Amino acid sequence: MSAGPLLTIALLATASPEPAPSLEALAGQLVPEVVAARPEAPVAVLVQAPSAALADASSALLAARLGEAGLPSLVLAAGDDAPARARALGARSLVSVRIQVGAELGAAGEVRSVWRNFWAGRTPLQSGPARVLTAAVPVDRTTQQLAGASGGGGLTLDPAPLARFSDRTAALATGDLDGDGRPELAVLVGGEVRVLAASGELLAQRTLVELPPAAAPAREPFGTLCIVEGRLLVAWARAETGLVLQLQGGQLVRAGGGTGPSLGCGESAEPASFVPGAARLVLTRGPERDSLWGGDARGGHRLLLFPDGTARWISPGAQVRLLRDVGAGAALLPWGDGMRVAASSAAAAPVEDRLRLVGAGGDEPSVAVPGRILQVRPAPAATASAPALVLGVWTSDGGSELRLVRGAP
Repeated sequence: MSAGPLLTIALLATASPEPAPSLEALAGQLVPEVVAARPEAPVAVLVQAPSAALADASSALLAARLGEAGLPSLVLAAGDDAPARARALGARSLVSVRIQVGAELGAAGEVRSVWRNFWAGRTPLQSGPARVLTAAVPVDRTTQQLAGASGGGGLTLDPAPLARFSDRTAALATGDLDGDGRPELAVLVGGEVRVLAASGELLAQRTLVELPPAAAPAREPFGTLCIVEGRLLVAWARAETGLVLQLQGGQLVRAGGGTGPSLGCGESAEPASFVPGAARLVLTRGPERDSLWGGDARGGHRLLLFPDGTARWISPGAQVRLLRDVGAGAALLPWGDGMRVAASSAAAAPVEDRLRLVGAGGDEPSVAVPGRILQVRPAPAATASAPALVLGVWTSDGGSELRLVRGAP
């Protein structure tokens, strides 16, 4: 085998700055587990992480520390058929690790042989069982910044969640609810409506259990929220009727009955109704009668999200653009001097979702987000010169988080 890849790792280890303490500690836990598995050298190291910057730093560090422990190692880039690519580089074993950044820096993966037994018949066999790898350490600020670094040219995920919930988010809205000129964030989570400041501080909450139940309630968390002229319009797919709330003296006070769900808010709002028993909407006017995941309406633009993972973006003048691989988490976003669509992927249960920004041209900056993105709205502090998004993200533990994504127009 050529010494080129191993020399590259040695140069990275000596020329790069001091690694983040969390990454060093994580490597300190993983290296003994890999060595204990007694893999055959050389070893290929493949790390998947919330950002390319974190994956690169982690894989280079882990490969260097394995080399110091007596296991010559090389870094394998992300891609399909990792064992075949590892063999092509001369590796005999593969260490694959997925890193997640939350309250802790966690890693899970395996080490296995990639040697193929060509004497076992017509079909080559992979030999040896896999050994499971796990590690978790406290996360530091540098690692959080690496995790939030965007490789997509324009989008950055804030390293820490704005808020965490034990239940699933069902809807988001932003707007000024108390008349102070500063927008708040309203979130429908579990059976409650909560209002947060732009900083994530809880300002008020109200249960929805007093509402009459729907005849056929949706099993999944689902609904719409809209803030118009200081009032919060709530439509919940598990209740027969909606309601209107106002924020007064730190409390959400009922101010009337709701008119049902909608796509968008204000003059652009598209009235809709819930599909009985399902997390779906149907528009109540216009020619479209297809079942929708949801959508948005803003500034003469309309966005319709379909359960097959496609979306229809209708611009002023009735120009229609068909978008593919779009999930339920998508919204229209004023960006610079134009409109964009911020869209999650259509993957059903991703460990890591991807939010991309679709514009009029072919450039689509994107950023990885741990969990599944179910709601997307302009963030409370967003402006045309500093656009930002707040995401409702479902996490693997059955709860959810609010995450912020920022970008430059």
